[in-house]
Order: sequence, then structure tokens, then C-alpha cells
Amino acid sequence: MRFLTSLVVAMIMTMSAGVGARAADWPASPIHMIVPFGAGGAADILTRLVAEKLSASLGQSVVVEDRPGAGGNIGGAFVAHANPDGYTLLMSGSPTHSVGPHLYKNLAYDPMRDVPPVAMIAAGPNLLVVNPALPVHSLGDLVALARRKPGQLTYSSAGVGTSGHLAAEFLKKAAGISARHIPFKSGPEAVTAVLSGQIDFMFFTVPALLPQVKAGKLRALAITSLTRSKLVPDIATVAESGYPDFEVLAWYGLFAPRGTPAPITARLSQEIGKIVASPEVQEKMARLGVEPKYLDSKQLTEFITDESAKWGALIKDAGIEPK
Repeated sequence: MRFLTSLVVAMIMTMSAGVGARAADWPASPIHMIVPFGAGGAADILTRLVAEKLSASLGQSVVVEDRPGAGGNIGGAFVAHANPDGYTLLMSGSPTHSVGPHLYKNLAYDPMRDVPPVAMIAAGPNLLVVNPALPVHSLGDLVALARRKPGQLTYSSAGVGTSGHLAAEFLKKAAGISARHIPFKSGPEAVTAVLSGQIDFMFFTVPALLPQVKAGKLRALAITSLTRSKLVPDIATVAESGYPDFEVLAWYGLFAPRGTPAPITARLSQEIGKIVASPEVQEKMARLGVEPKYLDSKQLTEFITDESAKWGALIKDAGIEPK
């Protein structure tokens, strides 16, 4: 019996030493950072910015791969089933970790268990815009019009469960109004629909809408951060327009497969903190319409827990289902 016990202890120590050695040698080959959304979007561009800086600090290539589909869950599942050795990472946010678990009932993985947080990198609000032909010049005007025409106004989004869709549902609930959701396959299509007058209003990212607002082709009514954005300081927040708890952010964080050695995730978190603090990176983030927001693994876990409860309740109350 003593022999068996000693053998088991020796095996465990050998395995632990092997893991420690691998973590100490990391990274010895290229790292693959998976983006579960389409190329050219904010997540993809931000990931490439972070990958470039991370590659320089780690002395190893960081390859960005886009694996879109199913609200981010194709890419998320890919990372969940990857070898937890620090060479496959996920750059994602609310679609996979605080919205997806409530929206998709038969996921092939548990996001928080199988791809836990490493660090938050950035967060950005949405703008609420309308077609200029719509006779509204403030959020109050839009709410009043929706109340006069219940169910007649339409809003577009880049898809069910996106931050723009949930922002509109949040407003509907907070203001006690109704409007019809028209989801599109992509953000540009959803924006075009409002520009053409086919759709009345939408919530979407600042960089995608601001040029059209400045050109007078769209009218901005409010922004979804709790405080005004430095990018558009003249635009009021939804919170200051009568809905004090209203906040909807598109946020971005780094995640790793469950079982990734702690020294590796700690190193990644440390490097992300340095990257986010860089003035050059902050300037580039501003052009993307996001603000640097570093949270470590524990802080990001707490943030996601709160976000998950918020969106889970909204999705259930509104009866939102994937299409």
C-alpha cells in the first residue's frame, strides 16, 4: 500500500514538474488568438492591435484567426476544446460569456467554466440614432412617438443578442414602449437600412455611425455609457435623459481554455495591463470607439456575473430567441 501511495505521489510530482517546465518555457511557438466574429469588425481590429503588441512583448508571433458564427459560439467552442497550453486564446465579450448562455439553450460548452477570463481589455458604448426624416430630436421625443404609435416604429441590429439589439430591448423595457426588431446579418446592412429610411432607429457602435451623424445623414439622440463619451461629448447619455441605470457596453476580454497553467494566464494578464496603459494603444482604441478598461481575471469574472444576471433577466422577460 505504501508503495502504491508513493508511486501516485511521484506521478503527481512528475506531472506537476512537467506543467511547470512547459509554463516556464512558454511561449516557444506562435500563439493563436481566436476572434469568434467576422473580419473587419471592432473585435477583429482590436484583437489585431493587441496581438501586435503582445507579440512584441512576448517575443513570439501572435496569429489572429476569425471563426465567426452562432453568435460567437463557434469560435468559443473551438477554444473550449483546444489544448490548455497557452497557445490558443479567445478574444470575446458579452455575446459568448454573458448573453450566449441565456440565448442558446444547447451550447456544446459552458463559456465561464470551459473558457474562463484572463483579463478585460476595453469597452465601448453604442449610439442611438434615427433617420433624420423621423420627427424626433431627443430621446424623449423618440419615446413619446413610440407611445403614440405602439408597435409601429422599427429598429435594426446586427443580429439577435448583439449589444445594439439588447440596448433597444433595454430601452423598450425601461420606457414602457414597443417597437419591432428587424435583425440583419451584419452591422453595415443594419446601418444602411436606417440611412435609407427603411428602419426608424438603431443602437450601434460610435465609429460606424459618427461619420454619418457628422454628414447629417443620421441624427444622434443619446449614447449608452453612464457618462458622456470623450468622442462625442455633446451627445447626452440615456442615463441623463431619464433612465439613470441605463448602461450598455460592448466589451472585449481575453479568455483561455480551462486548465491553462496559472503562470501563463498571470503573464498574459500582466502584459495586457501594460498594453492597455500604453498611450499609443489608448489613442488607437479611441479611433475604434472604445476606451481602455483593464480588469484582472477575478474582477472580470465579477463583472461578467453581474452582466449575465442583467441580460439573462432581460432575455427571459422579452422572450428573445435566436433566429
